[in-house]
Amino acid sequence: MMPIRYRVLAIYIVLQAVMQLEWLRFAPITDQVVTDYAVTPSQVGTLSLVFALLFMPLALPTGALIDRISIRASLRIMTVSMVLSALLRVLAPSYVFLLAGQIVFAMVQPLTMSLVARLAVVWFPKNEHIKVTELSSMAIFVGVGIAFVLVPMSAGHSVHLSLFIDLAVMIGVALLTFVCVPNDPAHIVMTPTGSSTRVWWTQAIKMLRTAPFVAILIIIFLANGYFAAISTWLEPILSRHHVSPQTTGIVALLMLVGGVVGMVISPALVRRGVTLRGILIAATLTAAATTFVLFASSSIIVLCIAGTALGMMLLSPLPLLIQVIAETAGDIHAGTAVSIFWLAGNAGAVVIIQALSTVANSGRWELGCEILIATLAIQLIAVMLGLRYRQESLT
Repeated sequence: MMPIRYRVLAIYIVLQAVMQLEWLRFAPITDQVVTDYAVTPSQVGTLSLVFALLFMPLALPTGALIDRISIRASLRIMTVSMVLSALLRVLAPSYVFLLAGQIVFAMVQPLTMSLVARLAVVWFPKNEHIKVTELSSMAIFVGVGIAFVLVPMSAGHSVHLSLFIDLAVMIGVALLTFVCVPNDPAHIVMTPTGSSTRVWWTQAIKMLRTAPFVAILIIIFLANGYFAAISTWLEPILSRHHVSPQTTGIVALLMLVGGVVGMVISPALVRRGVTLRGILIAATLTAAATTFVLFASSSIIVLCIAGTALGMMLLSPLPLLIQVIAETAGDIHAGTAVSIFWLAGNAGAVVIIQALSTVANSGRWELGCEILIATLAIQLIAVMLGLRYRQESLT
């Protein structure tokens, strides 16, 4: 029989993947949504954009909430909110209901993304924390992959009818959460629920005074920004060399596959004595070289290899970074720390996507390549100057 802690983790991983699926739920079927709901492509884009816009103001309050309530309560809030979101979207085949459902999903996304460190502290021994963050990080990109692969298949001839599938899944996961997730272990210490908002703001400021913490925030800002930008603009980048949209989709999917594989490899390397600093230096330099290839090549084989390598280099350190962020903050404030981490990542996505939008409008993709290389150069400097951890903190 599955141990209780793995049962809790399995439910959380499903919720993590579902949240990423719902974030990009309508992106792969934009044209069909435009037709079925009589809206513009930009309105379809807004269904995903609300996630980034709401994450910014909600990240820190959500982190404080995570540190004050139980894992069971957090998971129940997630599932109930997701059921409500899915229900709103099926009430009528109207864009207003689609947007309302996405807004509710977006409001609970910070809780879903940031719970991982607290869950590891509450339910798992210290030597398994990295495994928890590793599996959770994989779930993020599995959810993205499912969105691009299964959503077009499930949508069929009606987007609205396909949303009932989502509702059924949400109800099933919610029932499992209420039935299968017990109370947290009694020995767990949480931030007092009566603490004022000054407590978590003060703790956040203390974290930002720590050089390694700031270095990791810079790294996730740049790495997540790079990945979001290259994913957003991959089609026009490759179309310059007459690469088909179908091939572009394969390259994008291989970036996710490379990232998931890398998340298995990087913790294994740490267990064998390789430092996080060494992994990040090698990954950043390799990503810079791969960027040139991605912008210059028209060979399908070369592009597929480059996409796989780029995803592996950008995404593989993610669980290690989350682990260090949580350990730097300490068990009581792990939720707040990971919320700050994802806040920096979302901010990077918004900034770097916007920076490349000007390039996209002008078609000067040589400049786009230079901008992305520059982000990796800054990331390398942050790694070299800011990361000097004890190796045992990650093992």
